[in-house]
Amino acid sequence: MNKSNQSITGIAEIALRIHDLDLMRKFYEQVLGLEVLREIKNSDGTVIVVFYTVGAGNDHLALFEEKLIDWFTRDKSPRIDPKLTTLSHFALRIALDDFESEKKRIEQLGIEIVSSDTSRFYFFDPEGNLIEFNSHDESIR
Repeated sequence: MNKSNQSITGIAEIALRIHDLDLMRKFYEQVLGLEVLREIKNSDGTVIVVFYTVGAGNDHLALFEEKLIDWFTRDKSPRIDPKLTTLSHFALRIALDDFESEKKRIEQLGIEIVSSDTSRFYFFDPEGNLIEFNSHDESIR
């Protein structure tokens, strides 16, 4: 049995390659309430990468516009096919006390909850990335 890597303390960043930066910014800022940490701009001044602060720690979500081609670009096709991506979903932690109100808020925005149980629910962003809101009760082991 392998020991866990004690040097790893968490996930620092999740990055999504996206088509429509304006639409996705609106969703992540207005629907999820994330705050912009920093932006990277093209030489012409247009924003191509947005980094968000997630939670109170040093966790980040990055939106990379698909036009950005660099060393980290794996798929050089003109459009991203969700069926070909390896991303299943990503989860954002929410307080257990906020579970029902957040679920209701997302539904009231016209966003379909595609799966739910007593501590987590799933929904899609405008480009089809599956998001989990997770409110795991630490007292239950």
